[in-house]
Amino acid sequence: MSAADIPYRDPGQDPDGGAKTEEVVEGGYVRPLDEYSVEKMHRADTARRLAYALVAILGGTVLLQYASVLTLEILGRSEAVQSLSQIFNAWLPVIASLVGAAVTYYFTKEK
Repeated sequence: MSAADIPYRDPGQDPDGGAKTEEVVEGGYVRPLDEYSVEKMHRADTARRLAYALVAILGGTVLLQYASVLTLEILGRSEAVQSLSQIFNAWLPVIASLVGAAVTYYFTKEK
């Protein structure tokens, strides 16, 4: 019988292959979840990211609309500008109200 024929057995396991039950690993003290301020930090971080993302979406939308109108006017497709204008007129109030709500919440939340 060679060394390759003998299966490797971890000294931290019992002969059946499971972990030894008499070894206890101490992980420290776990406080109740109420003692952690994770929710407040998480909400503040989420509000900040949401406000910044919505402002960026609003700015990107306005820039994209102006670039599209300029491109379509240069190409002489003024009928397409009318369609784009209708889409933008429907989209702008929606995104502007979302931005207003997110920014208002971000600046008026409890500190």
